Amino acid sequence: MLKIAVIIPTYNRVVLLKRAIESVIAQTYPADEIIVIDDGSTDGTCRLIKDNNYKIDYLYQKNMGVSAARNTGINATKCE
Repeated sequence: MLKIAVIIPTYNRVVLLKRAIESVIAQTYPADEIIVIDDGSTDGTCRLIKDNNYKIDYLYQKNMGVSAARNTGINATKCE
């Protein structure tokens, strides 16, 4: 059976990130893996992840842009 990984790149969008994560969690078909790539945020993104006990992988990188963040997530996933 296919495994589903959801990769969420983010940069200073803490309010939208919470909504995105909750939307993924609420899906009928659950994701096997959720990876948030923080592309150098300075707005409390890290705190959101720590304070909410989400079952996700959180990776921080210096700001390199959305494409680099997506590639980081693709390289980090355990799904095919």
